[in-house]
Amino acid sequence: MRETAQAFGATWCEEESGRIVGTTWGGTMCWWPRRPWAIKFAGDGFEGVIRCGECPGCLEFDRRRLADRLKQKYSSTFGPLFVIRIWTQLADQAALSHKLHRRRGLELEPGFFRLGNKSLALLSREMTSIKSILKQLGLEHRIERVRLNRKRRAWRVITAGVLIARDVYGEQVKRWYVRGLPPAEKNSWEVDKHAIQKPWQRATGARARTLRKLILVPPAVWRLRRADRSALRREFASATSPEGVERVMGLVADALASKSQSLFNRAADRPLLEASAVREFYAAMAKRKGVASVSEPPPRSNSPPSEGGGYVSSVHSPLKDRPGETLAEALAREKRERRERERRAMDDQIKHFLELGKRVGKKE
Repeated sequence: MRETAQAFGATWCEEESGRIVGTTWGGTMCWWPRRPWAIKFAGDGFEGVIRCGECPGCLEFDRRRLADRLKQKYSSTFGPLFVIRIWTQLADQAALSHKLHRRRGLELEPGFFRLGNKSLALLSREMTSIKSILKQLGLEHRIERVRLNRKRRAWRVITAGVLIARDVYGEQVKRWYVRGLPPAEKNSWEVDKHAIQKPWQRATGARARTLRKLILVPPAVWRLRRADRSALRREFASATSPEGVERVMGLVADALASKSQSLFNRAADRPLLEASAVREFYAAMAKRKGVASVSEPPPRSNSPPSEGGGYVSSVHSPLKDRPGETLAEALAREKRERRERERRAMDDQIKHFLELGKRVGKKE
């Protein structure tokens, strides 16, 4: 477990010898920095790469900065504070926020936060009035209390929309708008047209360097293939809600976990199988295959749930049960299985409606 934890953490190493002197959390580290082989920023005895602003690491960095500003603004707040999440389409979110803020009696905080293209969040000092109005408007919603004693973590729900790719919102669309927030922390840097490390490799290249000639190296599990990185970009860009981002990151975590296990479980550390054990394994597998071929499949119900039946979907193994599968292959497999389940459900519905039509025709 100790080796696995080290694989997921960024490391500070000596530039010349490569000796590890410390570890840190790499969740805000840029995955795809801009031209790291040519330019860098420098200042106060520190050098770093120019971040892309689009990868999960950069978006997590922006989310934390916003959470810190909210924590600073509401640190001295007395009384309860609530997060109201309302499900509505992207085109209607700004108008709905403006409409609710103009209503008298609602103790809403100025501003709103987009949580993808289908929901937004508001901050309120009370929950009774806003809950009644949302029920009258027929809007799906959820209300949670902000636990200010949790500091930055208290704002994770309302800042989750920052983790969604900008392309989901479109051009000239703000992901959040709040008046009265304290300014974000600013630092003065100089751009230097010299790389931190040569030759540069995106998976192992240094993200930062100090005057002590220490470099910050990404986690070992970042060494994904190009096809995996491309698949990750596509899936991350297609996530339109915080739940979608969490699902994609869960797939990545499973894939990286299986990869980290393969990094540390070397073949030399595993005991060799004896010939008798191998023969017994293949004999048992052949026996199971023979039994499965003669057994009849269970009857399939085409009746809809309203008539007591249920649709039968394909059974598939989760990603963690296939450690040898790459991230790109796992994402492609999941998409194919989802489309197959949707197609089967549609075929069942069409068949059901055709049968209903025949019954009605016979009665007439």
